[in-house]
Amino acid sequence: MFIRPFGSTSDKATSEIHINNLQQIATENNWFLHRSVLTIISDNGPDWKTDIMANIYNFGRFWEENKLDALIWVSYAPGNSRYNPIERMFSHLTDLIANVIIDFDPTFSNINHQLDSALIELNKYWHTKKYDKFKIDCRPVFSVNGNSFDGHQELKDTLTKSSIKHIMNEENDNIRFNLQLYLRHCVRSSYYVSFIKCTDSTCVHCSRHPVRAKKTIGLLRSCGNYLPWPQMTLHKYHYDTFLQRTHALLAGESNAVPDQQLPSGPTKHCSACKLPYIFLSKADEERHMMWIHQSNVTSNNKRKHLSSSRSQSIYQPKQRKTRTRELSPEY
Repeated sequence: MFIRPFGSTSDKATSEIHINNLQQIATENNWFLHRSVLTIISDNGPDWKTDIMANIYNFGRFWEENKLDALIWVSYAPGNSRYNPIERMFSHLTDLIANVIIDFDPTFSNINHQLDSALIELNKYWHTKKYDKFKIDCRPVFSVNGNSFDGHQELKDTLTKSSIKHIMNEENDNIRFNLQLYLRHCVRSSYYVSFIKCTDSTCVHCSRHPVRAKKTIGLLRSCGNYLPWPQMTLHKYHYDTFLQRTHALLAGESNAVPDQQLPSGPTKHCSACKLPYIFLSKADEERHMMWIHQSNVTSNNKRKHLSSSRSQSIYQPKQRKTRTRELSPEY
């Protein structure tokens, strides 16, 4: 069990910070030496929300750079975070520091350095302790440590814009290419995002890195390249278990499209993507279509322009020619 506490008065937790911590933990413990599938359970906070394209970009980059067969990122719906095992662990961590007072070191004039010293003291109460037979590996993240992925806010601002001039700018060529690569392997819904290797022989990523977890990826591909989706039974608000859905899909039943059986009604998904990609807002749809399918958008705009010009030429009423009276030479 790994804990990476950090303290800051200005910086907020972002997906790039989480990716940096995950990368360090994975490298130090050789996670991906014999593993190629990773599942992340998050609390769906602002730094984990699936409607922020910068978060999807960062996790897509993590999936690509570690050559994972599948990266599955899920979260609990609002009101159900109590089922999150990490949330349950917080009570145990709080008990370990009960009645503990950690003072700032006055020898440091900078508040960030004082917070770093407090993290060192906090680490003494958590590191090497056990929770549910798991040994706790607690290492503070100091303010002086740089992130592996810099410029999260700049990336977020870049992906928020949807003008064709901004997207087709040469400075954004690399971002646009990577984002299109990630979303060709991405399934997104309100509380689920996954990146899974494809079977396309022309794919610049998957063709060079064959699948290692063949049984797991085989199951996911038989389900439509995403997890068995919850299916409501005849009883209202009751869903089949994961194993029940898995056995049903292996028996030949088709997997449900994400977010199409919500009590609030089905959600709109991208018709141009091969994998289900759910739109969470109208602005999200416009950004997605411009960044990923800008060729289709521009061609549709041209068609609309041509059709409108043709209609104007067809239905434009003929103007009556009026003869202008010319002055006689004698005048």
